Amino acid sequence: GLADSLAALQATGAHPTRLMAIGGGARSRTWLQIIATALDVTLTLPADGEFGAALGAARLGMVAAGEGEVDQVMTAPDVTDEIAPDPALRGAFDAALQGFRAAYPAIRAVQ
Repeated sequence: GLADSLAALQATGAHPTRLMAIGGGARSRTWLQIIATALDVTLTLPADGEFGAALGAARLGMVAAGEGEVDQVMTAPDVTDEIAPDPALRGAFDAALQGFRAAYPAIRAVQ
């Protein structure tokens, strides 16, 4: 899941300390707190984040169509909030992830 995706990104040498949460799931502060804690990374929330994916796709299309320079079109959104990981819960999340990874081959075998 998300932890494996972050690990793959980190394997390239990138070590993000902040990630941006967009879309409908970003409306749930509880869900975002879980993600921030599980990944041990601060999540930022942009203004109008529910449109983030569509806006990003539109911006990519604009650049591809020659409708502006990358640095003019691909501007960072205003951040309205941040959610930091909960250090008190990190151990529990790490233990759960290790348990899932240990069980995954058996789960995959019966799917």
